[in-house]
Amino acid sequence: MVRRPPAGSAITLTGRGGVVVVFGCTLLGAVGGSLFGLRSAQGFLFVVGCLLAVLTTRRTDLLTLVVSPPLIFFLVSLLSALAGSLGEKSFLISALLTVVTTLTSSVPWLFVGAVLVVAVAVPRGLPANLRELSERVAADNPFRGRASLRGGKNEDDDPVRWDETPGRGAHAGDAG
Repeated sequence: MVRRPPAGSAITLTGRGGVVVVFGCTLLGAVGGSLFGLRSAQGFLFVVGCLLAVLTTRRTDLLTLVVSPPLIFFLVSLLSALAGSLGEKSFLISALLTVVTTLTSSVPWLFVGAVLVVAVAVPRGLPANLRELSERVAADNPFRGRASLRGGKNEDDDPVRWDETPGRGAHAGDAG
């Protein structure tokens, strides 16, 4: 009897590995685009990297991957702009304008990549990751079990108590 490998890809990446794939593809696109004058190479390879990463990342690490693509795209754009502006007279202005131009002209690629990651990650198990995160946050809540946070009032919740017992200091002005 021959055992078949489980369905899915032969390569499984951690969340960090998926981030590295997206970063590497985007960086390759930025370098290739600047060397060969291909304006949309960074965006195209960003989308390819997003697809590769979301298909090969472990189901339990999808949340890490889903939140990372916009930050990765910005970081690669910044690195590319800094490297491209090294010989310029006004380095900071050149780098800033290059980053702004790259980001504004690449909005469709960035949108497609981010939406693609979410669209593929949802059927692969992203909602389960969100539920697990929510449960862990609720379990780590330091205020769990305190009645005052749930709307009830506990006597120990208010450290200042006013003694309103008649006869004890009720008429402070009378003792004279």
